[in-house]
Amino acid sequence: MTYIKDKPRRNVDLEVGQRALTMAAQAIEKAATTLGDSFEQAVDLLAQCRGNIVVTGVGKSAHIAAKISATLNSTGSKAMFLHAGEALHGDLGAVGPEDVVMCLSKSGSSEEIVGLLPALGQRKCPIVALTAQPDSPLGQAASVMLDIDVPEEACRFDLAPTTSTSLQLALGDALALALMERSGFQPDDFAMNHPAGTLGKKLTWTLAQLTDGRRKPAVHWEASLDEVLRSMSEGGYGATVVWDADEPSKVGGIVTDGDLRRCMANGSLEGLQAGGLASRSPKVLEADTLASTAAQWMQAQGISQVIVMQDHAYLGMVHIHDCLREGLV
Repeated sequence: MTYIKDKPRRNVDLEVGQRALTMAAQAIEKAATTLGDSFEQAVDLLAQCRGNIVVTGVGKSAHIAAKISATLNSTGSKAMFLHAGEALHGDLGAVGPEDVVMCLSKSGSSEEIVGLLPALGQRKCPIVALTAQPDSPLGQAASVMLDIDVPEEACRFDLAPTTSTSLQLALGDALALALMERSGFQPDDFAMNHPAGTLGKKLTWTLAQLTDGRRKPAVHWEASLDEVLRSMSEGGYGATVVWDADEPSKVGGIVTDGDLRRCMANGSLEGLQAGGLASRSPKVLEADTLASTAAQWMQAQGISQVIVMQDHAYLGMVHIHDCLREGLV
């Protein structure tokens, strides 16, 4: 790559970034078009693993290996990351004969990798190699080899692992997703592995977890406008439940900010009671409804809050803002 000293810095930055992304995309696209029997064999071997898929490497490949291990675990394949250097100083004790080793090394000849191979052979661990050198010690020792050869690295000196590590990462993802399909991994399984963070909440949180039992705005059927406004204000949902006139413990309707505005547009609110303001068919969802599903439903219905019921009893309300606050929309 030619660099022109007089060229504006911004232009150089853009060229470097575009080149790096283009080279990574081209390497991955080429790998996709040439993917064949070796990939299928690698998936077969990994799918048959009765222990851990041990993902190892050194240098930049070690960082990629750690990410691949994390992806395998989250998509239903039991895996562990093992730094090749640490393995030679005791961590190899975690590896057993039922494990399959996925080894990442562009050269296939790194000192730590070469030192690791005899010990893996003694344990009779099959090896899936991601390397650019089939004749290297790693390539020769591997049960299956996936080619990560690239014409050059994006680094202008063709030294820093960049394009090749992008390809390693993409192949690791491809293997993880193929294994996920093989195992019949489902969204419920994914949720079990992701209980925390926004992703976990979207997969597992129900309306019950968003409902605040201390805030249950409700008024009786004959409540005055002042009582309605007070209940709505204290609840903070922009609405209040109205108990049924004949069954005081049963939800008979709801009064929302929108109901008040519509009544004002049609005339005076003076003398109106809760029953006269209420919508008689309130939107209701069960407490075990997935919160992310409820949020989508509220948006589709064009409403801001929903009444949450549990065992036919009024549990509370959830506002669309509650869902937004937790990243469920």
